[in-house]
Amino acid sequence: MPERARPVRRWLIRAGLAAGLTLGPLLAWVGSGAWADADNADCIFVPGAAIWRNRRPSDALEYRLQHALALYQQGRAPVIVVAGGGRGDWAEAEVMAQWLAERGVPPAAILKETASATTRENAENAAPIMTRHGLKSALVCTQWFHVTRTSLCLRQEGITTFQAPCGGNRLLKEPWFVAREMAALPVYALRLDRWR
Repeated sequence: MPERARPVRRWLIRAGLAAGLTLGPLLAWVGSGAWADADNADCIFVPGAAIWRNRRPSDALEYRLQHALALYQQGRAPVIVVAGGGRGDWAEAEVMAQWLAERGVPPAAILKETASATTRENAENAAPIMTRHGLKSALVCTQWFHVTRTSLCLRQEGITTFQAPCGGNRLLKEPWFVAREMAALPVYALRLDRWR
């Protein structure tokens, strides 16, 4: 190996080790959301995701709703809390509540938070609603890579959480979502997202 290539190689090895020591724990932190808890809870919490123009939930949101419905039917929790804002009847939570009601969930068993635009706001706005209804614990029902951050936000609002990652086909943008969660988790853990 030429003499001048050795420092470059050493630098690349050190950079790779530094990246591994930083990114490895972050990936493990995000990945911890893939394991489901067996516990029951006071409610099932479903954060919003995109809604198509015809008021149809996106694939990601439909996977969440299907799993929430299954958890409800299994008796894992008596109430489903749906969270997500939007415009008028396009609010994510309104569409989610309608989807669940059409599949047999009584409207009285669905609580809606319709003003939020972020995961942080999902938790901040839903937690007081949950508390008013005596709901102290939640099964967090979202994609595995989103479970950890959603749970973190709810715990910061005083809600006990249990993991309930949803299934569904692999999402095309999943690597992007995982990278986004790796960047967002430390920010949310330190509540730096409130500074935007």
